[in-house]
Amino acid sequence: MKKLFFVILSLIVSVSCKFDHTHIEKEKDLISPNDSSVFISERQLHNQKIEDYNFKTEAQWDSLHKISNKKVLLKKGKVHPDKRTFGWHLYSNGSSYKNYNFSMLWGISYFSYAVQPETGSYKNIHQWKTTSLIDSAKSKGCKVFLSISNFGRKNNAVFLNNPKAQETLIDSVSGLLDLRSANGINIDFEGVSKKSKANFTRFIIQLSKHLKQENPDYMFSLCLYAIDWNDIFDINAIDPYIDFYTLMGYDYYGSFSKTTGPVTPLKKSKKFGNGLETSVNYYKNKGVHPNKLIIGLPYYGAEWYTKSPHIGTAVTKFKSHPRYQLIKKIYIDSLKTPINFDPKSSSSYLIIKDNDSTYRQIFFEDVKSLSIKYDWIKNNHIGGVGIWALGYDDGYSELWDLLTEKFSKK
Repeated sequence: MKKLFFVILSLIVSVSCKFDHTHIEKEKDLISPNDSSVFISERQLHNQKIEDYNFKTEAQWDSLHKISNKKVLLKKGKVHPDKRTFGWHLYSNGSSYKNYNFSMLWGISYFSYAVQPETGSYKNIHQWKTTSLIDSAKSKGCKVFLSISNFGRKNNAVFLNNPKAQETLIDSVSGLLDLRSANGINIDFEGVSKKSKANFTRFIIQLSKHLKQENPDYMFSLCLYAIDWNDIFDINAIDPYIDFYTLMGYDYYGSFSKTTGPVTPLKKSKKFGNGLETSVNYYKNKGVHPNKLIIGLPYYGAEWYTKSPHIGTAVTKFKSHPRYQLIKKIYIDSLKTPINFDPKSSSSYLIIKDNDSTYRQIFFEDVKSLSIKYDWIKNNHIGGVGIWALGYDDGYSELWDLLTEKFSKK
């Protein structure tokens, strides 16, 4: 009966949560976490999965993701003035922001202005012009940013080789910031090739200069890759024009990995390779001051099929990037799957046995793993912490409460 129950529940989960699971059917050859040839981030995977939905309202996204806005009791606190707690609100998370603890956020970025590479205008701006998220954030003293995203080597090459498209983007972004009295932007260009490095550098400088001329109070921020395979970021050139950097401290393992491993390992190890510490040291050596660095951490996991229960084992197939909400609700609360902890990476993980020869492994962040990484950020005098993505824990209070415990003003 227990086995039958699990099979039925698994079918229910696969149907009801199909928008939280991405199956990569085309990838036959998975790669190591240090190989960029077919690397694809969770951000880009999610974008590919939902970009064709032509929804016009947050209520439509709420219906798709079953966001109820049921009130969750959160610990009271206000973010410490010396720390920057930063989060991305993904447009597809609808009105989940109604449960955000804005008092514990220094800044929030609406994701995103999706660049049309050929023109520089946006493919979609989603609900930026109408969302009440912006007013809610401002009322609590939380700064508001607009994310500017462009994914893929080809898209970035097309845009960065077109000065006219760049001028269009600059004018468009200026108008959108002014429309909502926002505080600045967060650039997320993923997949920029080494050939486009010089153009990328010029674009960053040009955009920052223009925005500062429009409004000296505008803040300009830039997403950094966890592993900068192609040495894209010319820190010496761009640093004077950057107010802060957001390190995408995740996807060390993911859809591209040959073996299972932590989405965000803390320290470098023989078993799992590079980690947050490696990435931070890399950018520090390039000239990024720790005070200007915000470390983004994931509120999602990575799930693979394997033939062995041992972590670090070979992957037979990537399954999904489940949100914290799904991991908590289904696997931990409903199925009572034991939570394991790997001290090498300071990461939590689950082992699920499907049958005698098939297992699933899910690496993710929880209160225990995040607590260690938050302390590491504080002890190393790093500027702050980022969350990708806000709302991925919708309906649960523990991650918000941990943020309050670690970063609130005493």
